[in-house]
Amino acid sequence: MRAYAAVMVFSPITRRWELMSSGGRVIVFDTAEMAWNWLPLLGGGRTYSRHLPTLSISFLEISPTAPNRARVVCPYRPDEPVPWKRHIIWSEWWNSPQP
Repeated sequence: MRAYAAVMVFSPITRRWELMSSGGRVIVFDTAEMAWNWLPLLGGGRTYSRHLPTLSISFLEISPTAPNRARVVCPYRPDEPVPWKRHIIWSEWWNSPQP
């Protein structure tokens, strides 16, 4: 069975950990390594520190609207067949026009 991964972000608005999503669909990565390598892009160029044992990242410049902390969740099991209705593969999301 494939070990997909997802990303949890600590929302500065709700002050809770939430699965990263777009349009109500959870963004899923093919592997934990892909998600881990992608995490710095959440910061939009902000300086960050990584913690490998927990697969987490913290951005050093605090933002009131963008995620300041994130972590990889793996294994992540979508529990639905393809085509996914409540999930989207990260590359499909990344390459789609953003509102």
